[in-house]
Amino acid sequence: MTTHKTAWFGDRAVVIDVASPLDRELVATIVMRALPEAVVRRGISSLMVELPRPDINLVADVRRVLASVDESREASEPSEAPAADATISIDVAYDGPDLLPTATFFGISDTELVQAHTSQRWRVAMMGFAPGFGYLEPIEAPFLPWSSLPRRTTPRATVPPGSVALAAGMSAIYPTPSPGGWHLIGTSRRILFDPHNDSRPTLLIPGASVRFAAINHEPTP
Repeated sequence: MTTHKTAWFGDRAVVIDVASPLDRELVATIVMRALPEAVVRRGISSLMVELPRPDINLVADVRRVLASVDESREASEPSEAPAADATISIDVAYDGPDLLPTATFFGISDTELVQAHTSQRWRVAMMGFAPGFGYLEPIEAPFLPWSSLPRRTTPRATVPPGSVALAAGMSAIYPTPSPGGWHLIGTSRRILFDPHNDSRPTLLIPGASVRFAAINHEPTP
């Protein structure tokens, strides 16, 4: 049984510590179902449950839901938490300036790096850094030791929008021009942030799964 630590965050939010990505997704799913009026915000190792107005019963309500999470885990023993949406497919031209150096870091060819990146199924762990920027973590066992790849020693002053990147165990797509220290391995034309779309301004949402598909990739001679 997992014991989740909870703590107030202001007067209308509670932070929950989680043990793993799978635990985070299971807790988030059950809390959202049990407390539909709350907004659940994901972090890497925590969740924040926020209400629109102060409620002195929030901690008690959250702890009651967490007890049901443990019961659900024991009853079903899920191998994978449900995703928040259908799998999002993203076409990528693997033409990034860091493709070959990144492949060299892993001791493989650039073609093998592309194959690993597209074979891996990714999940949106959380949103942040810029509107539409999703931090993508591997869902199953990593095809490569992604977490061994550090960020660049010297960040770039400007990363072009649509850049597909890797760093510190995660992948990402830059939605807009911005500074960045991740390794750029490709380019996508998908629109990640549309401020004029009131119903869903971001393509990626926390909990959704993502698959990358290679287009127009030629091995480096």
